[in-house]
Amino acid sequence: MLGFGWDGLGARMPVLRAAGLGPDRAAAPRSAFATVLFADIVGFTRLCETLEPAGTFALLSGFHQRMAQAVADHGAAIGDPIGDGIMAVWCGPAPVAARSALRCGFAMLEAIEDWNRARRDGLPLRIGVGLHAGPVMIGRVGAAGHDKLGAFGDTVNVAHRLERMTRTHRSDIIVSEELFRAVALHDPAEGRLAWFPAAGRADIPGRAEGVAIRAAMLA
Repeated sequence: MLGFGWDGLGARMPVLRAAGLGPDRAAAPRSAFATVLFADIVGFTRLCETLEPAGTFALLSGFHQRMAQAVADHGAAIGDPIGDGIMAVWCGPAPVAARSALRCGFAMLEAIEDWNRARRDGLPLRIGVGLHAGPVMIGRVGAAGHDKLGAFGDTVNVAHRLERMTRTHRSDIIVSEELFRAVALHDPAEGRLAWFPAAGRADIPGRAEGVAIRAAMLA
């Protein structure tokens, strides 16, 4: 079991299943290169005001079921359901992992669109997706007997911030320029790259330096 946490975002640390990163409790912290994806339901707090607890539970169950399937289909680790958000992580060579993560992000968006068309509750959902790639540190944190393996660092924080930016940029998915270039170099024929316009610069709250990003809308 592998838990990926992130700095500065409270105690949220989902437990992840990740092949090749075994449960050795004595393993020393190590660095790794990872591609990180965050997805979150837009406007979930307001949506909850209109639902009974049972309705909220049913909605989240359906959401997480579809997100888990998208992540499994693209070979990533996935966090335990935490509220209305989800995180996936790919560890490995940047180009291959970045392409899998990008395809997973679009698969998530398409799964929500399909679900919206099938549901009859009059509550169409929208999600935001953010992706970034870079170095992380993997190690165990927490009290003895309750510790978890986690991935920490700026890469995880930036991915989460990019997901939050989908609200202000009115986009469905935002990727860092680093991730975009990794995919473009590895697979220039990847059709989804054409959905992203030229890169722009974005400030990250609490971070000294901004990040070059690309934002896209599904429709």
